[in-house]
Amino acid sequence: MRALRKNMPLAVILLLGLLWRLLLWAQPLHLPADDQIEYIRVARDLLAGRGWIFYANWRWLRAPLYPLLLAGSLGLTSMDASVSAAEALHRAALVGTALSLGVVYLLYRLARELTPAGGTRPALVAATAAALLQTNATFASLYMSETLFSFLFGWGLLALARWHGRGGVWRAVGAGTLLGLACLTRSAALVFLPVVALWMLFTQVPRPLSPCPLIPLSPRLWMAFTQVPRPRHFWPRLVPPLALTLGAVLVIAPWTLRNCVAYGRCILIETGGAYNLWAFYEPRESLESINQALEAIPNPVDRADEATRRGLARLREDPSIVLRKLPTEWARLWSVKAIPDRFLLSSPYSDPPPSVFLAALACDDLLYLAILCAAPFGLAVAFARRDAIGLLLGLWVLTLVGATLVTHAEGRYRHFLFIALIPLAAVALDALWRRERLRPALAVAAGAPLALALLPLLLLYPWTWAGSGVLRSVYRGAGDLLATTGRAEAAAQAYQAALAADETPDGWIALGDLRRRVGDTEAASDAYKRAYKRKRTSVVASAVWAAMLRELGRLDEARSASRGRYLDEQQFVDWSYQGLRPAPLAAVDVGDRLDFGYVGGVYEAEELVGATARWTNGRGRLRLHPAGAGTHVLVTLRAAAPWPSGVPVPLRVCAAGVCQAVALGPTWRVVRVLLPLAAGDLELRSATFYAADGRELGVLLDWATVAALAK
Repeated sequence: MRALRKNMPLAVILLLGLLWRLLLWAQPLHLPADDQIEYIRVARDLLAGRGWIFYANWRWLRAPLYPLLLAGSLGLTSMDASVSAAEALHRAALVGTALSLGVVYLLYRLARELTPAGGTRPALVAATAAALLQTNATFASLYMSETLFSFLFGWGLLALARWHGRGGVWRAVGAGTLLGLACLTRSAALVFLPVVALWMLFTQVPRPLSPCPLIPLSPRLWMAFTQVPRPRHFWPRLVPPLALTLGAVLVIAPWTLRNCVAYGRCILIETGGAYNLWAFYEPRESLESINQALEAIPNPVDRADEATRRGLARLREDPSIVLRKLPTEWARLWSVKAIPDRFLLSSPYSDPPPSVFLAALACDDLLYLAILCAAPFGLAVAFARRDAIGLLLGLWVLTLVGATLVTHAEGRYRHFLFIALIPLAAVALDALWRRERLRPALAVAAGAPLALALLPLLLLYPWTWAGSGVLRSVYRGAGDLLATTGRAEAAAQAYQAALAADETPDGWIALGDLRRRVGDTEAASDAYKRAYKRKRTSVVASAVWAAMLRELGRLDEARSASRGRYLDEQQFVDWSYQGLRPAPLAAVDVGDRLDFGYVGGVYEAEELVGATARWTNGRGRLRLHPAGAGTHVLVTLRAAAPWPSGVPVPLRVCAAGVCQAVALGPTWRVVRVLLPLAAGDLELRSATFYAADGRELGVLLDWATVAALAK
């Protein structure tokens, strides 16, 4: 019972963190973007047995561990054939939720290592901050490597703390293994390994009797710098660093050897550093030109050599680039930006839900500011207490910041810093509660870097975006509440106020949906049209307006609206199937640009085999509903499978878990199958092949119809 009471606060914090992450995960499916697309493609290749073929023609080679984890997660969630590919991907993100919750616990334990014996307050503060920090909670549901890295690296730091307290070669090997796995997730940790080895070497030196009181260094570190150990004591101290190195080598070497065999020459982990050297040191070429040039080189080693050569040539031409780069990267690392990665959005142009946006200002920006302000003083407290673990966390911050300044920095790299900043901030707040006093030299040393970090944070913060977003969210939330209670006119006024505060496509769409529900089609059409004109690059605005035009019978205009402006058609098709609920149809002409919302798991329309059609991705979906009554449905569709191999391809047409199989060849075939009448959509399951453009193609679909029958 005593143990239960003791651990109850932590259990409550973990439960709070879990609920927060699940609430964010349970939002409508978001469309992957940027690096997420790459990770998903590689994971699906691995799952299909194609290995790392994606990087045969990509601009860099990635570290392997996160794609492997995502492939395993997708394999588990895809075992249920009735689940769509998008839903399987959504469920696979739950692994990230579990890892993110593990990070909360690891930060609790790290803060315990920084706390005097018997104290738990700093650890609970650290766990609470990690559980609430919206950056951590959001990235748990994004298909990105940051959460896995944080988990492995945090575990590695905890293992180092255990080694420091208890010793033991195997603990050192274990810490090296965990840090090596972190390197295989993001190679940013690679540069930290020699720093850790030196830290292990120095922290084994006995404390001096009278450390210098004027220099803010741990006495153990001071001893290492001021006293040369006698040879008979030196060699045993090499054992733990060597054990750490052995653990890291054991997990990194297999991937390196694989690269040596696959590419003829060795790549330690990844080639992102070579890419950064060319792309982010003021190149004369555009980023698009750089990407095209590198993707034309077939071997990742040759690609890295070319990028390195071009980057070094630019630096020899103008070495001052390095000095100009430092303040730019410093600002990128610490500043807050209004980017889609902050939220789980169905489209990059969508507005976050009002509650999520308001929570982000408190649980992301304000909490980040508090952590950043407190952490330097937490490091100063750790130095004053002569805490070697605090020194280790400070060395990680210093190492990572230095590495990003000379390579490339992004705001999301703060994930890696939070591993150290959150426990240190918790220590500082606890010291403030205890009224511990810092020496002036330590306080100044802590305040100087803090001031430099706060400068870009406060000066570059998107104040206008935050202020207009608060007003928009408050009015939109009020409008949603009024609409659910049936007060349509009051809700419309709230939506108009939200638009006055921040005119966005989603604001007009919300007003249009409200007008449509009360039967005012003309006002709804006007609102949807305004959303479309406001942002024609928005997938959501284009889909909603095109669907309205289609419903009104203005088919040519609907086709034109579905093209938008610079619109990604694949995102348009995917979002339309997820986000639209069009009027029931018994027939659809696939690929005629009026099929959006009725077809899912398909690619862009194209002219093939004498018809305008769409390829499925192996798990196609049809949202068709027969007219009339019956117990069964007759499905008729025109399909083909023009695979390069020319072999027949089995296609299974399924409804309510019942499937009928047909064989397709390279020419069109009209097939008919009888299935039970089901409320859900029809599924088209088939094997796939890997096309030259990187798509995973199943079968080709031209049109489909359904008719109700009594068996």
